[in-house]
Amino acid sequence: MDPKKKQQFTIIGAIVLVAVIAVGALIALSGRTTASSVDFSSLEKTRTQDGAFVLGDPDAPVTIVEFADFACPHCQNYRHDIDRFIREHVATGNAKFEYRFFPTVGGALTDFAGKVAVCVDEIRPGAFWEAYDIFYQLAESGQYSDRMGSIIAERLGIDYSQVLDCTSEVNQVQTDVALGRQLGVTGTPAVMIRYGDGQPQFINANGRTYNSGGVPYDVLNQVVLASQQ
Repeated sequence: MDPKKKQQFTIIGAIVLVAVIAVGALIALSGRTTASSVDFSSLEKTRTQDGAFVLGDPDAPVTIVEFADFACPHCQNYRHDIDRFIREHVATGNAKFEYRFFPTVGGALTDFAGKVAVCVDEIRPGAFWEAYDIFYQLAESGQYSDRMGSIIAERLGIDYSQVLDCTSEVNQVQTDVALGRQLGVTGTPAVMIRYGDGQPQFINANGRTYNSGGVPYDVLNQVVLASQQ
């Protein structure tokens, strides 16, 4: 074979190989799911008077409140900080964690996901937190669709027809959105602190008000420790 043609084939082959590797990497990443590192089964589960889902000792002095959307990429990334917070402060009794629905990127799908999450908990108390974890996994793996409800029900061993019947009767998503707007939430994630039974408020620390985006773990750690002094 002519040396020039041989060199051309070698270059083309190398380009094809790089392309195949790149596509494979993208496929692997798109199919990646990240389960929570938290053992929800070991934590006390309650609900607020207006229905929000709470983890932790009811007597803990402070609560970190997150308004979030499962489909929101920033919420997905921030979940690692929330998981760490739950492990280090909720599991130890220092604080509680309260989750609030606030559809943004996910729109109507997140509204539906919220209703499903509420309903599986009403059918099987405590199941909300399992659904919470699965919804994030589905969103991260590109499976956030109108099939989510049946997937959740199947994984949790719950009759999906019961879930669907329930979704027309619950309004927790609307309750959370109304509260968020009243408090000044405009996007997700929005993270606040609740002292005792008071209203959630944006976190003030180090001369800054954290009124948008995820609050860094170090700041959460700081305000919780300060509440114990």
